[in-house]
Amino acid sequence: MLETICDTLVEAYKRNWITSRDGNVSIRHHDRDHFYITPSGVRKQTMQPDQFKKIGIEQGYYDQPPRPYYSWKELEYTDISEKLKPSGEIPLHFGLQREMGQHSDDVRVVVHLHPTYCIAAMHAGIDLSTISNAFPELNRYTKVAHNVGDVPPISQELADQCHHHLELDKDGNIAYDIVGIKGHGVVAIDTSPWRAFEHIERLEHICQIVLASGKYE
Repeated sequence: MLETICDTLVEAYKRNWITSRDGNVSIRHHDRDHFYITPSGVRKQTMQPDQFKKIGIEQGYYDQPPRPYYSWKELEYTDISEKLKPSGEIPLHFGLQREMGQHSDDVRVVVHLHPTYCIAAMHAGIDLSTISNAFPELNRYTKVAHNVGDVPPISQELADQCHHHLELDKDGNIAYDIVGIKGHGVVAIDTSPWRAFEHIERLEHICQIVLASGKYE
């Protein structure tokens, strides 16, 4: 499935949803203690499966009060991968993959891209969830969360806000398929790269229609 992720990134690049080194994707099988994530600084339109980073999920325990904590570490994967660093958005992916890895579905894919009209709509002050409610053909297949506001990229704050707006619970369930981040992009989640991509595609199409109408007060 890593090859499929590469294919979706090529398509995102063709659509101008990312520039060469933008965007990030991760994937985890629910019964495994690791996930794969795209590396930082690699041209996404020419990316290969052996460039992915393999990230281990580790659990430890605090003594006072007794409670678990989780951390991640880079694992060996390929010689090429070893020379690369994981995406700077790893806090976002780690939190989602750690929690959603408990879910019964066999795979979870998290896709973060920068689609033009989605970002433009948020810049114009539109909450993407209101667009979802106004267009049944979108809402039928894609549940859109309220926007995340201005938060620093590649930060734990961004990760926490995305988790909160997606309504990620302790059992690994989420209430929404996609969330917009103001001035930044969107994060979509599903059981395959193309299914996550399609959530972005649907929302991007509707945002284009709304902006073209000029009626979004």
